[in-house]
Amino acid sequence: MTETFKRKNLFQLTLPLFLFGLMTIGVTFADTMLLSNYSDNLAAAVSMANQILGIGYDLSGLMSIGALILISQYLGRGDLENAKNIARIGFIASVIFGMLIAAILSGGATFYADWINTPPEIYGDVLIYVYSISVGFIFYGFVTTALAALRGFGKTLEILLIGFVGNVVYLLFEYVLIYGVWIFPELGIYGAALSTILIRGINVLLLIWLLQWRLGLDVFKVPPGLWRQTKKILKLSYPSVSEALGYQLYQLFLVSLIAGIGVTAVLTRSYSLTITQLLAMIVLVISYGNEVLIGYDKGAGDHKIAFRRALKTAVITGFTVMLFGLLIAVFGKFFLELFTRDQAIVSAAEEILYLHIFSIPFQAINLILFNSLKAVGDVNRPVIVNLSITFAIALPLAWLFVSVMDMGVKGLWYGYIIEEIVKATSMFLLWRYRNWQRLKIIEDPAAAAV
Repeated sequence: MTETFKRKNLFQLTLPLFLFGLMTIGVTFADTMLLSNYSDNLAAAVSMANQILGIGYDLSGLMSIGALILISQYLGRGDLENAKNIARIGFIASVIFGMLIAAILSGGATFYADWINTPPEIYGDVLIYVYSISVGFIFYGFVTTALAALRGFGKTLEILLIGFVGNVVYLLFEYVLIYGVWIFPELGIYGAALSTILIRGINVLLLIWLLQWRLGLDVFKVPPGLWRQTKKILKLSYPSVSEALGYQLYQLFLVSLIAGIGVTAVLTRSYSLTITQLLAMIVLVISYGNEVLIGYDKGAGDHKIAFRRALKTAVITGFTVMLFGLLIAVFGKFFLELFTRDQAIVSAAEEILYLHIFSIPFQAINLILFNSLKAVGDVNRPVIVNLSITFAIALPLAWLFVSVMDMGVKGLWYGYIIEEIVKATSMFLLWRYRNWQRLKIIEDPAAAAV
């Protein structure tokens, strides 16, 4: 009997992801509190190290992007076997690519730390964290590709399950290893790094079990057409990864500007981003669910439905997160004082939260339409446009506001607002003109199997 695939709607896809995101935000809050309560320097060191590692995180997701596009379009056409083969190919390629990323990050750690003007008092801890976490990138690509495959197959409830187990265990490890509990010594920055490595290994084992149990997908089986389909995945993936990598380089430039001001500025930015993660999570979750549905529509040839779906989702999401942004800003002082009692940081970060209200709706429109374009196979134009805006407009504005006009961290957010307005407008125009309707990235049903 032929295996069939049943689509889920946006609510079914995104509710577990939303709960997963809420849980992740809670864990991020707890994580930041654990680090900052141990010492401000530890919190700042991990924050800066994660800016360096952010390049690796983006690169690790290389295979997951193209794999998700192909999986969703094959499933939209009802081709379950080819969708599974694409997932297997993504797993294999991700692990190989992860080895390369680990080598590049660990080999260039001192260069990256110098590049972002790491303050001397946290320099050593930043290097320790980067060296330690770099090792885990060997398997991080597998994790991102496995999660993308589960999303494509509509198994978002399973993602929630993994997230719950992983996050609870992670916080336990982190508390015990940083502060020293029971028979464990106080490890500080080493504990922060070790807890991350341990939970990454546990996640790999959970995902292998889940993929085989829920999808019947043997991750150790080498599928046919390995090299041919790997090239197709790479062709779909590299533009988006290039955009993410370019944006990370841009963020490193911003961090270097802020780090030159001092640790207080670094923490102001870090705590503001931590609190606004709730808004970013809402946008990301909805864009993930919408991306899968747009892929189904494209695979089935339903262009009109895809067109309306993306625009409707973008507008509603933008309006919703703007209201949530206002609510978060009103209660911002309460959240900020969970991290620090330094009133200079609290006051500066409060202003950031109010400014964020004006950037988040445009960020939502930009991201949802950007991912919609990816889902239909239009992977080059949106990346070129977004990168051009980042480096031609956003980067010079950041330098102007922070270094020339001496606005501090607040200057970054003025730049963000302008950047997101221009990007959202550009993505709307790309989607509106419908050139993506002519694209075709999967074979006709009569073509040879993978």
